[in-house]
Amino acid sequence: MDIRLIYPSSRRRASQGRRPRQARSHRYPGLGLTTVAALTPPGHELTIVDDEREELDYNARTDLVGISVLTPNAGRGYEIAKAYRARGVPVVIGGIHATACPEEAAAEADAVVVGEAEDTWPRLIADLEAGRLRKFYRSTNEAPLRGLPVPRRDLLRARDYITVNTVQATRGCPFECEFCSMTALLGRGTRFRPVEEVVAEVAGLDGRIFVLNDDNVAQRNDCFKSLFERLIPLRKTWVGNASWNVSKDPEMMDLMARSGCTGVFVGFESLDLPANVAKAARSGSRAALYREAVRRLHGRGISVIGGFMFGFDGDDASVFDRTLAFALDSRVDAAQINILVPYPGTPLRARLEAEGRIVERDWSRYLTNHVCFEPRRMSREELFEGYLRVRERFSAWPRIAGRVARAWAYTRTRVLAVNLAVNVAFRRGALALRRSGARV
Repeated sequence: MDIRLIYPSSRRRASQGRRPRQARSHRYPGLGLTTVAALTPPGHELTIVDDEREELDYNARTDLVGISVLTPNAGRGYEIAKAYRARGVPVVIGGIHATACPEEAAAEADAVVVGEAEDTWPRLIADLEAGRLRKFYRSTNEAPLRGLPVPRRDLLRARDYITVNTVQATRGCPFECEFCSMTALLGRGTRFRPVEEVVAEVAGLDGRIFVLNDDNVAQRNDCFKSLFERLIPLRKTWVGNASWNVSKDPEMMDLMARSGCTGVFVGFESLDLPANVAKAARSGSRAALYREAVRRLHGRGISVIGGFMFGFDGDDASVFDRTLAFALDSRVDAAQINILVPYPGTPLRARLEAEGRIVERDWSRYLTNHVCFEPRRMSREELFEGYLRVRERFSAWPRIAGRVARAWAYTRTRVLAVNLAVNVAFRRGALALRRSGARV
């Protein structure tokens, strides 16, 4: 069979007829479709299309289409599915949104994969070939991570990404954040791949740079320490995600740096979360702990992108200036600033629905620059304007220049270009949002 795997754009609809931007992206690809491709039995022709960057050819020979959807691009995914089904091509929809809303996805597809692909996709292909395709294929989300096939990165257009080398050593997260769809839908807890398999995959990558796409490299330190020790001889460079408390473990930070880590994304989220306030009362100022975490990571040559989120119930109009002051004072190298989003399937969504506070039903607007609910302590307009103001002020040119200049003192030269590119991308996003006249 000719199988076409598609990642829909979240920025355009088929009816708009716009070509996606062709400029090189600072993005990196997820592992969903490349893993599905690797799980496909031999004897099939495979194509991966990133709708964000490429035009779809609906008339090309295709025997099966697989579409992976997140909430913001679900509508575009359904449009693509409709176009292919109108041509008689069977369509399978999967991804985190299909897992959260399987009945909705089923109305737009011939089959829906709910959960992970390892224990569903091979069965689906066999059923299709036997003429007995079922409507739902549900994963236990407990498949062992030993012996996983290497993702088919060769099917990606490398020029569309900063790197196609995305690697995963674990799945899952021990935390239970109310707003997180991954834990809510796929379960709490972490599964680990055998260290030797991860090392072998990294060793086989083309190029020196890769993204360790785990939710948190600071969990189960013994496993990650073993991995980082094994990565040192490979002389690779990597970035990943970590919680701030990785800074409590000097040995872990040392191993990260020695294994090639040049940057981490740290989700500080909010300075005003009730849980944070309670902990701060026992262990000192939360902001001070965060500043110290950044300082310790910088001391090992590791850049920090801080993640901040506005819209929690504890946030009032004063949160914006306080967060901006912290982001500047903490000396994070870049800041990803978002509005809280009540994604389907999360405890946050369920609570806000019960409280009658969900005001947006169009999935395409479930982006982190739109207010989809009624905040508790400010208006929707105040939340949006405060969020955008922080983005604009943090990304002013003099401040970007200052951050890059400071980074020269502690990071590796080649990382400075990445820091600059990330800051410029965030600045462009803020300016484009302001120019568009967007409101809540």
